[in-house]
Amino acid sequence: MLKHCGKQVCRHVCAESFRSILERYSQYLISQGFSKLRHCRYVRIVEHFGRWVGRRHIGRPLVQQFLDQGLPACQCSKVIHDRRLNRAALHHLLEMLGQGGKELPFPQGWRGDLLRRYQEYLVKARGLAPATICQHMRYTLAMLSRLGIRRASPFMGWTPELIEQYVAGVGRFASPRIRHVSWCTRSFLRFLLQEGLIRRDLAAAVPPVARWRLASLPTILRKEEVHRLLGAADLRTPLGRRDYAIVLCMSELGLRGADVANLQIDGIDFAACVMRVCQRKEREAAVFPMTRRLCTALKVYLRRDRPVCTSAAVFVRHNAPLGKPLTSLGIHSVVLRLARRTGLGDRVHGAHVLRRSLASRMLNAGATLKQIADFLGHTSIDTTTLYAKVDLATLSRVAMPWPVRKGVRP
Repeated sequence: MLKHCGKQVCRHVCAESFRSILERYSQYLISQGFSKLRHCRYVRIVEHFGRWVGRRHIGRPLVQQFLDQGLPACQCSKVIHDRRLNRAALHHLLEMLGQGGKELPFPQGWRGDLLRRYQEYLVKARGLAPATICQHMRYTLAMLSRLGIRRASPFMGWTPELIEQYVAGVGRFASPRIRHVSWCTRSFLRFLLQEGLIRRDLAAAVPPVARWRLASLPTILRKEEVHRLLGAADLRTPLGRRDYAIVLCMSELGLRGADVANLQIDGIDFAACVMRVCQRKEREAAVFPMTRRLCTALKVYLRRDRPVCTSAAVFVRHNAPLGKPLTSLGIHSVVLRLARRTGLGDRVHGAHVLRRSLASRMLNAGATLKQIADFLGHTSIDTTTLYAKVDLATLSRVAMPWPVRKGVRP
């Protein structure tokens, strides 16, 4: 019998083999700490999916086919038709079956083999983060589909004009993401050249997107605004103490959201008061000295508030699925939630603002650009020069007076 939902669900399952999956799924949801209402909705969705799938093999491509074709065509009155809710329920089903993750399903045949080799190239040769790799794969798959590539031979016929037309055509429909399309197209073309599938480097044929470096000022928070953000975390609750420690990691150490999400328990040494962070972007580990406030916050959270789970990550979910490590998106959501409470939602659009704010405070305190670059892990000093623009006190000392003509008031 399915807990929370009763026996009526099992009566409607057509395939006897899917009944055991549904029973396992129900137990999985209970173990993950889902509420009774959410449990019942998810089980109903998966039961409906089971009747649609029949005896076919359950996998990510079949789930996507159900969301794109099966669900919109369904006329059942008692079925939950909310696509977002269906996607979430089926995502947990795939997680239970060991097919979770954000990676896109590879197509069958030659294209799938090519994309697998390209994914391996992005991981091993370029060392990109999983979210960035997923973005590259999505745009590359769309490019192959749009240009009708099903075998290797058409690559030899690619010309600079074809590449330019493709990027320009995509830009008309995805103008906010045209820079991402350009980056991913250049990367894939370099991979094709390395694989010998094209005769010359076509990456230069990708039209550049107008972007003036250092043209805008970075958004930063003043010291008192960072204190307001920290004060928005409710230290009377375990969730509030977790959020407080997360913001401290970024505001006092300048960590990226992905670095905080990847922080491991064995990377914290309370005796030496240091933190070891595996920075995926730099492909190396960095050791940071912790402030007394951060050390205390982490100690309290890990000893009293962190849910019991098998994950080695420091920061995990406090609601269903209970104990699952927070992703970089989850870290950003924590900062955005606290910003809305303090009225800073119009200025805070992500967790990176805390990293920029720390760099600005270090510069105002007298640190050199080289010291800031080394502390933040910038591989190029050009990245750090962005913060020199917000040091208004120093800039005012080197600013030239505005030229005024005699007899004319400014």
